Amino acid sequence: MKKTWKEPLWCVAFVLTAALLLHFAGAVLRPAHTDYGSTWDAYLCEPEDSIDVLFLGSSYAYCDWSPAAMYAGSGLTGYVMGGSEQTPAITYWYLKEALETQSPSVVVMEASSLFFDRYQNYTQINIGYMPWGMNRVRAILECAEPENRLGLFFDLYFYHDRWKELTLGDIKKAVVPPQADGLKGHTAVDQVFEGTEGGPFLSGMRQSEEVYGQNLEDFARIARLCTDQDIDLIVTVNPTYSQYTPEVYERLARDVMVTRNVRFVNWADSFEEIGLDPAVHLYDGGHLNQAGAEIFSRYTGEYLLSLGYTPREQSGENRAAWEAAAGN
Repeated sequence: MKKTWKEPLWCVAFVLTAALLLHFAGAVLRPAHTDYGSTWDAYLCEPEDSIDVLFLGSSYAYCDWSPAAMYAGSGLTGYVMGGSEQTPAITYWYLKEALETQSPSVVVMEASSLFFDRYQNYTQINIGYMPWGMNRVRAILECAEPENRLGLFFDLYFYHDRWKELTLGDIKKAVVPPQADGLKGHTAVDQVFEGTEGGPFLSGMRQSEEVYGQNLEDFARIARLCTDQDIDLIVTVNPTYSQYTPEVYERLARDVMVTRNVRFVNWADSFEEIGLDPAVHLYDGGHLNQAGAEIFSRYTGEYLLSLGYTPREQSGENRAAWEAAAGN
């Protein structure tokens, strides 16, 4: 009888050990990711329920909003939990995961992703750095290209050939607990765009009605989740020279505000109102550079204060961390 039980137990132990070793190998081989979105390790280091404002979206979110600058001007804490070319479908699962540890008063989502294709260029990064759990599994099955799903379940599939590039830092990141980051999901870019002569570049709707409709359905899921959690939702068009026509923005406003409790703000051409100079504060035709992000983030904080949002009480340690991040 003892021998009968030992063999299955050894098999289970072997499978578990192999799975742990494969997971560790994948964690070592997967490159560190600390900027340009998908900064989940640092996000999960934030004290629970300490974030007032959660920013979502694509690169327009993580380039344009600096939570530290917003805090310096308003006292509101924030985090940018976006990703490069992140579709609304993935953003929904980001929000689900983000709400596991935070309960923001308001979610601010930039709107560029509503005009994206069903699959964009950075699915592997956007989903592959999510924490393991049902939200990541559902994101893989619902939002990833079929050819990417295997690698998103098994990191070694994507990164097995990195073994020649391994450094001590790769091993260290797999065993040393991650740290909070003062940038709070923001990526600072310093280049100044030199193509502002002639004004913004206007275009009509480039997306098919079918894909645009799918994106609106995914956005409706985001809006319902916010409503269920008693969180306000603001959709923004950030200051940019890559603009759509007024007719497209008018349609977008109607479409997103079909869902109740959604506020829409179009700042696409509000440079002067915000205090931005396109010749100084744009990184490229679309995004703000670091100096522009600081101005826009302070403006966003003031705007949120005007709507009645107030900073929540923070522990002394976390308040000191925010003061340090803000340079105060």
